[in-house]
Amino acid sequence: MSQPTVNLSYECVEEVPLHRVRGNQLGILLSVIATVLTQQWWILILPLAVQLISRTYGVKYNLFVRLLSPLLPVSQRTEARELLRFNNLLAILFLVVTLAAHYLGLTVLSYIALGMLTAAVVAALSGFCLGCFMYFQYKQFRLRHQRS
Repeated sequence: MSQPTVNLSYECVEEVPLHRVRGNQLGILLSVIATVLTQQWWILILPLAVQLISRTYGVKYNLFVRLLSPLLPVSQRTEARELLRFNNLLAILFLVVTLAAHYLGLTVLSYIALGMLTAAVVAALSGFCLGCFMYFQYKQFRLRHQRS
């Protein structure tokens, strides 16, 4: 029995190989760690820019995927593009709230938002996709309210 082939191109597809997803998550986590260790909050502009570019132009232009996914083992598993776009939106939201709160002097809020982003990324790297769970709950909520 042959193994299914993995799409190794960076073209826009409906399913993205998991090693690419992990490369993006690792890039976010490394940026967060660098920010906390150095207390240089401007570093978070990098993952924000990467996520905005990726959301606009696709995974093909994601710097973290390009740099970090080749370091990870190629995965046969994939993630649905729809879920990745939702998770990408959450990452953008957390990064914007973190940066805005920090520069507005709302230190506690900036650390809360950064902590939530970090928890979601660490959970995702560990195998539990919090964003996927939230997306499923959102879809269930919409389905229940469409019926009533």
